[in-house]
Amino acid sequence: MSRKEKNNSTKEKDIKTEKKSEKSSGKKLLSRFNRKNEVPIILVSLAFSLTLFFFSPIDIFLGNQREFIVSFGHVAVPMLLTALVFAADLCLVLNILLLIHEKLCGFVTSILFGVLLAGYTQSLVLNSKMAAVTGDSTDYKDNDRSVILNLVLLICIAALPVILTVISWFAKNKKPFSITKGRTMPYISGLICLMQLAGTASSVATADFSKYKKQYTSYLSYEQTTKLSKDGNIVVFLVDRLDSLWMDRIIKEYPDVTEKFDGFTFYQNNVSHNTNTFPSIPQMLTHSMYKGNDWVDYVGSAWEGETVEKKLKANGYDINLLIDNLTTYGSVAQLQDQCDNINHCDPDEVEFNYLGGKGIIPAMTQLSLSKLSPYMWKNEFINGFGANLSSDFVQYKHEVNDMQPMAVGLESDLKYYDYITSHEFTADAPNKTFSFIHLNGAHDPEQELADLYDSSIPLDRWVTTRGDFEILFYYFDQMKKLGVYDNSTIIVLGDHGRAPSEIEVDDLDGLTSAITTALLVKPAGAENGELSYDRDSELSLDFFPASILEYAGIDHEEYGISFNDVVEKDLHPDRWLQTFDFGGYGKTIYKTLYKINGDARDFDNWEPQPEHE
Repeated sequence: MSRKEKNNSTKEKDIKTEKKSEKSSGKKLLSRFNRKNEVPIILVSLAFSLTLFFFSPIDIFLGNQREFIVSFGHVAVPMLLTALVFAADLCLVLNILLLIHEKLCGFVTSILFGVLLAGYTQSLVLNSKMAAVTGDSTDYKDNDRSVILNLVLLICIAALPVILTVISWFAKNKKPFSITKGRTMPYISGLICLMQLAGTASSVATADFSKYKKQYTSYLSYEQTTKLSKDGNIVVFLVDRLDSLWMDRIIKEYPDVTEKFDGFTFYQNNVSHNTNTFPSIPQMLTHSMYKGNDWVDYVGSAWEGETVEKKLKANGYDINLLIDNLTTYGSVAQLQDQCDNINHCDPDEVEFNYLGGKGIIPAMTQLSLSKLSPYMWKNEFINGFGANLSSDFVQYKHEVNDMQPMAVGLESDLKYYDYITSHEFTADAPNKTFSFIHLNGAHDPEQELADLYDSSIPLDRWVTTRGDFEILFYYFDQMKKLGVYDNSTIIVLGDHGRAPSEIEVDDLDGLTSAITTALLVKPAGAENGELSYDRDSELSLDFFPASILEYAGIDHEEYGISFNDVVEKDLHPDRWLQTFDFGGYGKTIYKTLYKINGDARDFDNWEPQPEHE
């Protein structure tokens, strides 16, 4: 054989060897796609995705049906599809990692499993301090010891599978440590899935979906509040968190309001029954006392009872309510038979927001992440959410300019001001009217509200509230132009005063003061003139239902005493204020019940009841 032939033969052998090597390498890569690798990948991906995108969000929805304006199917279906798509994507990514390096795939899979285990542990047994999303600030870092302990525990749980996986790479006997290829990880992942599936199925089976009818096309309309009656009207402006002492300061800094409150009396010794919007407003409107029972059940039963509105309607009044959805009612269906300003838009004008900003999928995912995360990180996921967190789940193709937003706040105040200043008021309502209008009022400083009065004044709570008063004063002016101001009863009040954390501060008079609530009343037929003051009458918002009926000329005996009963008969009734904590850890916390006698502005007259201390 010639040298050339020998060389060719050698080359052929080399090519055959390379092909054999390539085939062997290909078989090695393909051999990684085996049951030991694929079962953990599939089950961990599925358990992780279903927990994050389906089981956790559905548990939140079922436990808080009242807070969501959409029905169960509108949340469950898109979240399930999201979970399945994400699980498929995770499987694909992990299989690509498996092709790149088998140990890298096992390492990442163990990380996912550890996070799944930690999140499930947190939501199952460690969320006793989970706070309600109310829009108020909730600082989980208040109790540093428990927060840090919670974080350390979850990090240890999440890290354990990773540590065991890494140890298995170096241990001579890998079986006690290997969880990525063993049965431990897929079995536990499957068990977590099955346990959540059973829990969700049980919750769905026992849920009363008819309790909260989702009326997407029904809304509370501004229009009717501009239609007044020549025969008489009762108009109530509730300015949220308007403390009586804050009202003193507003009068001091902006004395022009004394002329604007024409014919009004400022009752400075008035208290609310509660320290929060819920349950203050539903108690006032329904005459149903909240005693710390379930938030959802209370609102439903309160509106089913003998409410003030039903009594007024039975006596010929038209009822107009512009109220906050979360804190006052659960569904428009609850107001259907006792409210006249419910309008309906074309169903074709309504569409569901699944993927847009704060839409169903992103919002439910954020809530789920908050539920599954340690206390220290919870706020990071619910930051920006208010009490009406589902308000963006439904969108209207065209703006409905007379629609009261679900949440009372800056947006609703500005929208209402824009509406009343661009629409004509009339005095041709066929019946007498009762209107209850909830404004944002004395909450955090808002430049846009302050601008309604004067944009040049440095921003603070007082100029914000003074700006909000422009809504009231414009409304008063329209009533005067129509000639219905004098024969109408107008009430301006807070639903509660300052927060409980501010219960002892120095007021303008140098007293050690307590939570008091502003109350200003102009009864029909009151003499015109600057704002007058009543510092002594011992009033409470508990007397609001009876007072409304009395102003309407309806017997109020079964509703208790009225404002006028206290003022005219010089009564000194026991008054009560109960404090609640809705922004802190856990469910609604019933804290302290105070009995108040005498001057409510002097905290020495507040007596905590022993059984509630």
